[in-house]
Amino acid sequence: MLKVSIVIPSVNNAHRLETTLISLLENCPSECEIVVPHSGYYDDPYEIADEVRLIEVPAARNEVELLAVAWSMCRAPIVHTLAAGATVDPGWLDEALACFARPEVMAVAPQTHYHDTNEPVQGVMADDFGLRAAAAADTMQAPMLQAGFYRYALLAAVGGFCTRMEQFADLDIGLWIAEAGGKCEVANGSHVSLNEPNDLGRVTADRIRLAKTLQLRHQEWFASRGKPGGKLGWLSRSVGSGSISTMMSALTAKADAKAALHRLPDLDDVRAVVEGRDQTFRFDPRNDHPGPRLHRNAA
Repeated sequence: MLKVSIVIPSVNNAHRLETTLISLLENCPSECEIVVPHSGYYDDPYEIADEVRLIEVPAARNEVELLAVAWSMCRAPIVHTLAAGATVDPGWLDEALACFARPEVMAVAPQTHYHDTNEPVQGVMADDFGLRAAAAADTMQAPMLQAGFYRYALLAAVGGFCTRMEQFADLDIGLWIAEAGGKCEVANGSHVSLNEPNDLGRVTADRIRLAKTLQLRHQEWFASRGKPGGKLGWLSRSVGSGSISTMMSALTAKADAKAALHRLPDLDDVRAVVEGRDQTFRFDPRNDHPGPRLHRNAA
């Protein structure tokens, strides 16, 4: 019986994808499936389709849009998202999956390593302004999309990964979990190396827009923690970017109201999963057929 579906979204970098596939095929136990949604560029030169499910999503522009399609096609009750280019340590699944023995745990973050920092990142958090930042075990609010574990039932309840939240889609799910009374945990014995520099602390105009949209989307959660210090606070928060245009965006950027309202989940459905009233794993057999999958549209 499958225990976990490992999903590796890949837009256009075959070398990084194959680095991760090699690491997984060397370390992955038999109770796993590997799912690779890609934008149509990967032609399977090594003929691995018998070991890896390849799903073409030609319309996808980024990894979140690929994940938005692929998660619902997974066959296991736990979905593990993993960035192309990442490598894993032997046994990295064991402690992460053990965390799900507690029914209130909806998502799990492994210890994630970047090549330019010594300390691992343990998921992500929203700072007072809603910006996505690296977290420690006691501040983590969500696993990163680049290395995260989720209950399939939880993803079904929240409607999967919100494409309109882009790179903040992981925080979006984490805050829905928190608002429903669920938990995100850190698996201290699970290690994933992303093999890239850590840019979580970088402030950009796009990230300011997404942070303000996250605040609007989760108004009650942010209100319970107090309000940031208005335009002056935003200006102070963006000074470290070193970019005049970014500092101006901190003052002028507005939340995307349509994105904030996009496919809002019913929190009662999420609470039902957290409370164990809707833990039945459901797989649609219509998705279980041989051959490549082709999806014209990203969610």
